Amino acid sequence: MKNKRVGLILAASYFSSFGSSVYFVSVAWLLYQMTSDATYTGLLVGLGFLPGVFLNLIFGVLVDRLDRKKLTVISISIITFSIFLLLAALTMDVVKPLLIITVHMLVQTFASLFRTAQQAFITELYSKQVLASVFSRVSAAVSTGGLLGTTMGGVAISLLPANIITAAVFGSFIISLVCAWLTNSKVRVADIKVNKGYLSGFKDMAQGMVYIRNNPFMISLFSVLFVGQLVVHTSTSLLPVYASAYLTVSSKVYGLLEGAVSIGAIIAGFSAIWFLNLFKQSIAAVSLYVTVTGLGLLTFAKSPILSFCAVLLLGLGTSWLRVLMQTVQQVYTDPEYYGRMAAMRQTVNQTSVAIGAPIIGVIAENFGANYAYGSLLIPVVAVLILSIFVSKQRTFNDIIFKMAKQEQKTVKTSMILLEKKG
Repeated sequence: MKNKRVGLILAASYFSSFGSSVYFVSVAWLLYQMTSDATYTGLLVGLGFLPGVFLNLIFGVLVDRLDRKKLTVISISIITFSIFLLLAALTMDVVKPLLIITVHMLVQTFASLFRTAQQAFITELYSKQVLASVFSRVSAAVSTGGLLGTTMGGVAISLLPANIITAAVFGSFIISLVCAWLTNSKVRVADIKVNKGYLSGFKDMAQGMVYIRNNPFMISLFSVLFVGQLVVHTSTSLLPVYASAYLTVSSKVYGLLEGAVSIGAIIAGFSAIWFLNLFKQSIAAVSLYVTVTGLGLLTFAKSPILSFCAVLLLGLGTSWLRVLMQTVQQVYTDPEYYGRMAAMRQTVNQTSVAIGAPIIGVIAENFGANYAYGSLLIPVVAVLILSIFVSKQRTFNDIIFKMAKQEQKTVKTSMILLEKKG
């Protein structure tokens, strides 16, 4: 039952990521081809995250009070319905830029609820000692789905009509919905407390704010984590413009470039524990050095091959940063605050994207997509400097060494079991 549950969690994550990737590749390309204006692709990403800026704190309270499995199912259901609306509009040939952006706002908003609920659901099911392994496996599943989705989406937009592609996206979310529904929700960690009906939602949010105030290290984590989300999502909105206007390549090459992000993320997912053991307290700084290298190449190189390598580095660096630093945050957080802290992290992340993506879109439209990538070096380098100070904090070092030690014990135990079976 345990292996089946893990499999269903991974499958739900994989098909959700696959569907999301095919969806965004096709929609971003369609929108740019319809408008020939990079500002629209920036608005697509920026406005997509705008509702989450205001709703994430409410989502966090809901996740800490209600059944987390049901919330994952509800969120995927709303995403699936939103995709169905887009499919109907495409089939009837009535799709407009405003409709695309509206649907994207729904998809991104409830994707935030899905991620918050799923992360809290996983921490509810597994002990802190194995969270790094579980989250890295989920990250690998998400990245694999993203790789196949972006690659297939890039090829599909040059061969198939948009409604057929959207139908495939709809089917992928249906499978994800079924897997989430079938996941066994039996709680295995005794100290999880939910359904606090006697507290008002506003009081829950206030308690979350007090918790952050009493734990200033959480602010440091949020400050480091936001830049990974900013780079990933603004890069995704820039790639159709970068490929079409700067590199002047086909939609197939654009799909391969989108796929390079996922390749980097897959490598990061499978190598996260190795990376943790190798660099320990320097994981954030090294991840950001890799990201800076990728952004620098995208700014100055005008070769599809170098651009592919650069985008791969972005996927690698930002995924190492997000997977391991999110795990640090979950380990540091008290169980009853999992949902609210995950929601607060997403609020910070999505606020940065909601503000940054339209600005990046304007820079791309007026100065070129390569200079838009170059402008991302400003926040990344600033956070890189911050991460060096964070790496010297005792709380951070204690958590990192605890995580590394636990993973070494897990590997040693697995080797002993294998020797006994042999």
